[in-house]
Amino acid sequence: MQKRRNLNQDWKFHYGEIGIPRKMAKKAHALGGLTAPVTEEAGYPVNYGLGGEHFLKLIAGGDTVQGLKNLAGTEFDASLDKNWQTVTIPHDWKISQPYVDDPMLLMSGSKAEGIGYYRKTFSLENTLIDHKRIIIHFEGVMRSADIWLNGAYVGSNNSGYVSFSFDVTEMVRYGNEGTNVLLVRSDTTTGPEGWWYEGGGIYKDVWLEIRPLTAINQDKAYIYTKEIHSEKASMGAEICIENSSEQVRTVLPEISIGSQAVVFDSQIMQPFEERTVTKEFEIVAPKLWSPESPYLYDAIFRIDTDECHKKFGVRTFAYDTSGFYLNGESYILQGVCEHQDFAGVGIALNQDIVDYKVKIMKDMGVNAWRSAHHFASEELLTACDKFGILLMNENRLLESTPWRLRDLEEMVIKSRMHASLVFWSVANEEVIGNTAQAGRIAKRLVRSIKRNNYESLVVSAELLNPKGIVDPEYLAIFDVLGVNYPEADVMGPGAVKIKENYPGVPLMSTESASYFSTRGIYQDDEKKCQCSNFGSMFSMVLPGKRQPGDPGVGGTAKPEKVMSYLNEHPYMGGVFLWTAFDYYGEPSPFGWPAISSAFGIADLCGFPKDYYYYYAASWRKEPMIHVLPHWNLEGLPIDSNGHVPVRVFSNTSEAELFINQKSYGKKPVNEHVVDWIVPYQAGKLEVIGYDHGQPVTQAYKETSSIIKSVVSEKIFDGEEYSLYRLKGIDAQQRLVHTADNRVTVAVENGMVIGLANGDPANYEEYSLKQVRLFQGQALLIIRSNGECNVQTEIQE
Repeated sequence: MQKRRNLNQDWKFHYGEIGIPRKMAKKAHALGGLTAPVTEEAGYPVNYGLGGEHFLKLIAGGDTVQGLKNLAGTEFDASLDKNWQTVTIPHDWKISQPYVDDPMLLMSGSKAEGIGYYRKTFSLENTLIDHKRIIIHFEGVMRSADIWLNGAYVGSNNSGYVSFSFDVTEMVRYGNEGTNVLLVRSDTTTGPEGWWYEGGGIYKDVWLEIRPLTAINQDKAYIYTKEIHSEKASMGAEICIENSSEQVRTVLPEISIGSQAVVFDSQIMQPFEERTVTKEFEIVAPKLWSPESPYLYDAIFRIDTDECHKKFGVRTFAYDTSGFYLNGESYILQGVCEHQDFAGVGIALNQDIVDYKVKIMKDMGVNAWRSAHHFASEELLTACDKFGILLMNENRLLESTPWRLRDLEEMVIKSRMHASLVFWSVANEEVIGNTAQAGRIAKRLVRSIKRNNYESLVVSAELLNPKGIVDPEYLAIFDVLGVNYPEADVMGPGAVKIKENYPGVPLMSTESASYFSTRGIYQDDEKKCQCSNFGSMFSMVLPGKRQPGDPGVGGTAKPEKVMSYLNEHPYMGGVFLWTAFDYYGEPSPFGWPAISSAFGIADLCGFPKDYYYYYAASWRKEPMIHVLPHWNLEGLPIDSNGHVPVRVFSNTSEAELFINQKSYGKKPVNEHVVDWIVPYQAGKLEVIGYDHGQPVTQAYKETSSIIKSVVSEKIFDGEEYSLYRLKGIDAQQRLVHTADNRVTVAVENGMVIGLANGDPANYEEYSLKQVRLFQGQALLIIRSNGECNVQTEIQE
């Protein structure tokens, strides 16, 4: 049976160039240096035989070391100096590098590109020599990766957004043959793939896979839904069997789904043959997968020498000129777009952090997610499966180069059985889009997707011209034409014109909003790179502060306009908001010292901004209400008469505002928003929501005094990581919304993985010991096997 050993622990890491190890060798496995065991490690740089020893002595006066140097150029002088540090994967070396004030680096997060080396030693038992294949699998290395093993160059990988593997069965050392040495070079200096922060290093899991010689290809094991009827589901299945042995093998493939067995015909496999077998079957009274009920079936794929476990969902997707359909019923997509980074850790997210991010959006009412603008990680696919989120996976670039085609095909196959996977986007806002060349390339990519995935719908996320001029042949390539920002004034009525001119073309809003805001901020501040949650006067397309109504003011489109457009144009299928969270890089509308975006519905740490609750009011059914701003005088937009705006988001029919128990009136809640202008009085700002004249929900903000302490609140408890909110409170335990104190952090029974505060201009030195509060809060990420004791101390 297949086994996997996790290789995430005890890597040695060196930032900066060490002198690129040679890729070409004069003799097999004779590169030496850091690609092979060094002096203090078990084993010899080159495992030469008796004949080799005799020859080396002949050519070097009896000195085998000198013989290897002369003949093969073997390096013997390498060592691990003090610049090598021990790290655990996932690891992003760029997140700990200093910020740089360089306009050329602004979009990518104001951190310099660089090179990092990772080195890992491991042992394999003698019993694995026979009847096994050894695979080294990397889930993700950013960006350009070169791999060496035991004195030989293994290969490379170009993209940081794909997984890759190497069969090293013959290359590894077993038992007393010595230590195995794996060296990885991560290089981001050859150019970024995206215009956002991409990180650097081995940022996803590394596995040693031990497979029997006759095995099931786990990625290609596939169960898919063909049709759903009233009492049964018609299903299809594929099993890919690889016979890597020298013998003819007879195998009987089978899939177990609970008590149901799906048995295939017996297969006679020739030596070194790969074969895919197919089968149709039915599931009676199926439990359907949906965001409201994300039921997952367990499937065990078996042959006599191997088995693999995978999950799947029974569901169908369709899209026509009226919108999206899930399991045969009309369904509105309440989606977000998101990059793959996170506060404090960069791109080094494990399953726990991804789960945390997805759950925050699920709690807001999100049911769809676009992996922008790259392939979705296995962690994201898994989280969407279990939390119930419809996923749009996205190809990185509209290119048909051989390696891009290979990457796309492999990632399509790898992700296709996930229940959440609904859409494949072939590209995003390509400048060659809607041209003859783009059409040729897109056809090639679509063929590859549909050849390997029988369920997902194919889209292209296009930034179309305001006149809506498109090539009809280009439109026909996709199942759905994605339109970015159809609601935005700066984009014009292009989507509406396409609908008028091509009424038979299904349309989808693939990206919307790009609304500026900074958590806890209620006045624009250019020096601090902060945008008001009441609506910023900075523009997407014009410099400096603008006037209301100027192009791009506040972002591409305000949330209220996005939702209004959705309601007026239901055939667009729903919405994918840009973005779920702030992300490193792309700091529009500011330059330095901004180091992160302002587009998020939540900040970098996952702490909700105010408009999170507007979307929650729009999408959630249970009564809810939210009031802004905070109620400390500092930072409030108070006019010359001492008045301040108050805004409420709610899904109730009416809302009533109180200040220190005095009512300022009950108002109807129209389109989930209601506003007041009231005199500022310190104390308690409270709002009550009513349905049918009865109070059903309430919220409040209180004026706090000076900060007295910082408390930790566990906000997510994962398998490996726990996330804590650090809150500055006063003597009455009230959150001090305006606190910006520096806090030292110490943890017992755990290791600090990340500290961050969500400040879009926080260019301070990376630290795992201290953090400055931003608007009263900060985030702490801990790796632990149990309960931790978090100790904090205010420094200033």
